[in-house]
Amino acid sequence: MDDLLHEVFDFDVDMYATLINVRVQIECSDQRNYSGRVYTVDPLTQSIVLIDDISNRVHIVLRPDIIQLKILDRNTSLQTYKDPFQSSNVISNEQDDSSSDRLEKIRTFLSSKRIPFKEKLEENNSITLLIQNGIVQINAPYTNETISGTNEIVLSRIKLLLKQIIN
Repeated sequence: MDDLLHEVFDFDVDMYATLINVRVQIECSDQRNYSGRVYTVDPLTQSIVLIDDISNRVHIVLRPDIIQLKILDRNTSLQTYKDPFQSSNVISNEQDDSSSDRLEKIRTFLSSKRIPFKEKLEENNSITLLIQNGIVQINAPYTNETISGTNEIVLSRIKLLLKQIIN
């Protein structure tokens, strides 16, 4: 009976989920090799999205092409990697330490959850984080009271997510 199941049902999503942000080397057919950090894995096609450590290029490696996958480094620290899908216009500011600590925690959290955001420099040299093109705004000093938005559903979900790191 198990022989009748398609290989997608034998795919261990949990095992591949542990590979996210891990440095790997993938040997492919036609003597092609890729190395870098696993950005994500498509559970349906089993394709691996790999980010090259040196050039920051994105490679999509299809499952049928993969011959061997070697784990090079399990250090999954997000702070040492630049996400090619996030904007690179991070604005520096001169705010107090607790406010800038909260800002950095929010930036790291949003990036790790792959929530797209932009930063806007205000007239008073503070930074406002804009989520979903300004539907939700997080203003200095980056507390629950300074999160505002036009869509109540998105606003409540963002507040719920950020509540665990702001407080």
